[in-house]
Formats: sequence, C-alpha cells, structure tokens
Amino acid sequence: MFHAKLDSTKTWKQIVDALATLLTEIHLVVSERGIQLTQYDSSRAAMVHLSLPRNVFQEFVCEGERDICVGVDEIVRVSKRMASDDRLEFTLDEIGNRLEIRMIGIAVRTFKLQLLTPPEERTQSLNPIFDVRAEMFSDGFKQAVKDIGVVSNHMRITATTQSLSFTGSGDTGEVEVLLTLGDDSSIYNLHVENTASSMFALSYLTEIAKAISSDSIILQMSSNKPVLLEFIIAESGQMRFLLAPRVDRR
Repeated sequence: MFHAKLDSTKTWKQIVDALATLLTEIHLVVSERGIQLTQYDSSRAAMVHLSLPRNVFQEFVCEGERDICVGVDEIVRVSKRMASDDRLEFTLDEIGNRLEIRMIGIAVRTFKLQLLTPPEERTQSLNPIFDVRAEMFSDGFKQAVKDIGVVSNHMRITATTQSLSFTGSGDTGEVEVLLTLGDDSSIYNLHVENTASSMFALSYLTEIAKAISSDSIILQMSSNKPVLLEFIIAESGQMRFLLAPRVDRR
C-alpha cells in the first residue's frame, strides 16, 4: 500500500522537471521513510539521485517497499495539467498496476498511469570522495554554463584554493569565467584538498542547470573524475547529479 498527499503542485513540478532533464523512465523506490530514486541516464554518462523524506508530504503512508516505474513523457504531460492551487493525492493501485494521481481543486481530476516493469536490479548510489567542495549560488553556475555555451560544447572546471574557473573553446574562440572566493562572489565556501581540473560535456551540464530549482548548490570534484552537483529540492529533499568527465583526445 502507498498513499500520499501533497499541497504544492509547484513542488511536484520541480521534482518532475528535474528528473525529466536526463531520464526517459522514472523508477521510484517508496518505503515508510519516503521516496528514493537512483538511476543512470540512457548513455550511463550521468547518475541521478533523488531523496524525498516523508515529511515533504502532508500525508504519507507506505507498507513495506514498493517499486513505482513510469514513463517520463507520461508523467510530464500529467503534471502540466495541474493547477497552481490544486491539492494532490498519489495512490498505488497494485491490482491494476497503475499510479493514480488525483488533482483536487475546482474539480476532482484523476489520472491513472500504467506502471512499467522495473529493472531487475536497483541501481546502487555512488558516494565517491572528492578533493574539492564548493558551495555557491546557483545563478553563478547557471551563468557560467550559458557563457561557455556561446563558443564551446564542453566545459573544463578547474579548482584552486581560492577560485573556480570555467573554460571552453571552439572554432570561433575561447571563454573563461573565473569565480574567486570572496564577499561579492558566487562562491561562499570553498575547500580544496588538492587542486583539480576536469572537462565535461556541456550538453549534460546545460540540462542539469535547468533542473536546479534552489538558490544554492554544492559542487564536488577531483581531477579527471566525475563531478557531483547537489541541491535542495522540495524544502527537505535532495537532488544529486553525478556526471562522468569528457575524455580529451587531443
């Protein structure tokens, strides 16, 4: 059994939009503690991790663990039908093998999504150790991604004890965005065990930047290893993106 109530359609849309950036299917693991998701994108270049504790919801009941797997396109289309003042109810219909989403507002509208077959094995979350941890305002990261995109399809992130630099180059030129730790900087906390530098596909970083709905993010990295970008979602939930580096073959 699974049943939950949520008063904020904005919160739900933020969750769905964040997951839809890289995934084609959403595999939720629901338990009495809340909702978890850990998945690779189709190319396995990025891992997405979502954690929603039960207190995100106004009411949350779950007996045992349940796998809820739905198509991204279907749940996005349903979410677009939600009015801003609707109250939401989610119910797992185990007999009909469907996820029931009820929108309660000026009318009561009920959508029943057919569940997909979940993968045979659940993806295990990765928790690597990094040399760099930067806490920064998300706008600074988003602007850097847009600036690099003017001339390049990849972005190199370099961390020193006092700064983060974002660089890119292409046939039309080069660009660098330098953020230095300080009162007026987008970075307000920077811890560096060892200087680090890695390159990443800008197409992925652009989609991740779109998913960020909080005012701040934590960026963690080491040289030539995946970068971890995490932020708060739904007030007490957490969203994490782990992106593999791009191999520079030049």
